[in-house]
Amino acid sequence: MTAPATVRPRHEQENTVHRENGRTLYSRADLQQVHGLSESTLQNLWTNRADNAHPDAVIVDGVMHWYDDEWTPWYRELQRRRAAAATKNAPNLAGDPEEEVGPAEAARICGFADTTTVSHYVKSPPAGWPEPDSYDLLPSGRRRPKWKRWKLWRYVAERKGRGHAGGRPKGRRGLAYPYQGDERLALARRLLAANPGAKNAELIPRLQEMSEKSYSRPTWNLILKTAREHPED
Repeated sequence: MTAPATVRPRHEQENTVHRENGRTLYSRADLQQVHGLSESTLQNLWTNRADNAHPDAVIVDGVMHWYDDEWTPWYRELQRRRAAAATKNAPNLAGDPEEEVGPAEAARICGFADTTTVSHYVKSPPAGWPEPDSYDLLPSGRRRPKWKRWKLWRYVAERKGRGHAGGRPKGRRGLAYPYQGDERLALARRLLAANPGAKNAELIPRLQEMSEKSYSRPTWNLILKTAREHPED
C-alpha cells in the first residue's frame, strides 16, 4: 500500500527577527505573524501575566521582545491547561504540541463522539476552528487534513457556546486553582517546603529529576507559581 504524501500549505511568511546568542527574539508583531494571534489577544496575555505566568520581556531598540524558546512552550502549555478546564471529553490533551494529527485524533482532543463533526467543520468551520497545517495525500487522490495539537487545544479552550461536548455547561471541572490534584503540584509543594527561600531556577532542575516524565521549564514555572499561592489543598 502506498504511503500518503504530505502537502503543506504556505501560510507562514518570511520575517526579520532578532537573535541573541543563537536564541530567537520575537516582538509582538512577530508573534502575531508566527502564531496567528491578534494584537489584542497578545496584549491581554501580557496584561494578565500575574495570573498566567507570562514570560518576562526583553527590550530591543525600545520595543518589547520575548525569547521564542520561552514564549512558545509557555503558550502551548497555557492552551493545554485552558482546554483541560473547558471540557471533560478531551482525554488526549497530553502529547507533543507540535505533532500533527488527523481527523480521528482531532475528534478525541475536542471531545467529539466521532469524526463527523470534524468533517463538517472542515467544510464549514465555526469561529476559531484552525485551518489544517498540512494534508496527507491518499492513494485515492483525496486529501486528509492534519492539525497541530496545540491549535486544537486553543480551539477547545476558546470555543464559544458548548464548553463541554454533549451540551454540558462550560466550567473549570471543579478546579479551585490550576493543577489542583496534579502529582507535579504535590512534588513542587514538598520541595518548596524543604527549600522555602529557593528560586524557581534552583528548584526546576530538581523537579525534573524527581518527575517520571519530562516537562518544560515554563510548565514547572506555572506549577511552582500555584504551589507558592496554594501551599496546601
